[in-house]
Amino acid sequence: MAGFSQAQTVSAVPDGASASAPAPAAVSGGRYAHLRETVFDVIVLGAGGAGLAAAVAAREAGAARVLVLEKAAVAGGHAMVSSGSVNAYDPEGQARMGRSDSLEAYFRDTFEGGGRAADPELVRTLVEGSESMLRWLADMGVAFDPVLFEAYNALYPRSHRTTFSRSGYVYVRALMRRAKALGVAVAFRERAERFEMRDGRARGVWTQNAEGLTTLWRAKAVVLATGGFSSSMALRQDWAPKLGSRFGTTYSVGFPDEDPATGDGIRMAVAEGAALRDMDAVMAIPFWGGRVLDYPGAEIFLSVIGRRFTDETRSWEKVLDGLLETGFPDFWVVTDAASRKGATFATKVQQGTVRSAESLDALADAMSIPRERLKAEMARYNEAARTGIDPDFGRKRFTQTIEKPPFYFGRERFDVHYTCGGVAITPLAQIKRDDGTVLPGLFAAGEVTGGVHGRFRLGGNGLTDAFVFGRIAGTNAAKFAARN
Repeated sequence: MAGFSQAQTVSAVPDGASASAPAPAAVSGGRYAHLRETVFDVIVLGAGGAGLAAAVAAREAGAARVLVLEKAAVAGGHAMVSSGSVNAYDPEGQARMGRSDSLEAYFRDTFEGGGRAADPELVRTLVEGSESMLRWLADMGVAFDPVLFEAYNALYPRSHRTTFSRSGYVYVRALMRRAKALGVAVAFRERAERFEMRDGRARGVWTQNAEGLTTLWRAKAVVLATGGFSSSMALRQDWAPKLGSRFGTTYSVGFPDEDPATGDGIRMAVAEGAALRDMDAVMAIPFWGGRVLDYPGAEIFLSVIGRRFTDETRSWEKVLDGLLETGFPDFWVVTDAASRKGATFATKVQQGTVRSAESLDALADAMSIPRERLKAEMARYNEAARTGIDPDFGRKRFTQTIEKPPFYFGRERFDVHYTCGGVAITPLAQIKRDDGTVLPGLFAAGEVTGGVHGRFRLGGNGLTDAFVFGRIAGTNAAKFAARN
């Protein structure tokens, strides 16, 4: 992540604009407040995938002065550590794979996959914006693997990844490079506290740095891209008590305090009258343990005593329900040499999280499972994979049998990964009030918003959401600033 970090600086302010502050003025509590001289056209809160996309899009739409404020010391947010699957309508790519796709099918998968609870207009916007989003990233130098695949819980093989194993890093690097070339200003270690609202519209944002210094950054429009609330135990307890404090997050397993998704932007928006939706739709997935594949159909999930307990291709919510019925908090994941490994494979093997076994006997011994039990489970699974008939759990999708050694295996558990709910927005990424009107000058994109996914986010749609709506938010913020 070298090159993405700056400490308490603002860089690359275009057109001769000054980012320096006048002498600080005393405020209550013994702190000091800076009033920044520059009035930015657009300020973006958050330097994750959605925020960086918004900043780049705002400049491309003509906003002369664009600033990104990030509370962490580095850019990237959750996008940086993601596996990087991006869904998109891509007729050329589908033809290359000997398949076809349609906007209607993509819409149906997303809407139905989310339990028909999403805002249909937002789903339509996501789907229709995905093709140009893919070209937009490619124009920034992102090289996509020509093989389209079906990400876990994606329902159809329209997922893309880069030719580099750390796809999330590639997207962040490309967006940062483009932002720098366009003269976007970035300030790190600045935590947004509240919006500056005057005359019924957004006029900027107040931040506080690690030293307690409060700063007012003035702007004509503000884009909220601060992420979700997966690491806020208080909000999770309020909205999804089933996923309480015993569940960590996929961003920082074992260290939830390091996860930046603390719900700051949601709190700020609600304070100004923003509406919320789908806040109880919180996703937990297995990610940092024995799973090493980015697609379904080539892994078997076994309880700690060696019994298969679910259709491995069902939604993660259903898999979690099945796991909880076993009475154990974690489970075994097994694949073999024939499967195509994902971005986390090498790291997990190096760390010992995932191990290998040259035979089923060796696998059973390493897992402390009776040999005959494991062999029976694997034989029954492989027969289902060969025939396409799963009498135990009704699974329909198999990409292969699991019988070519070495076998790769590891213990896995669930952690909170994504919050589908948040601030309500229009298809133009404007923040909405409860009565359906919008908060002038306030836009939002990415995981801070609700309504795009409904009850469940399809695999690969998270980054698509960030990039598509990030572009929309930045573009419309720039247009608003130009009119005001």
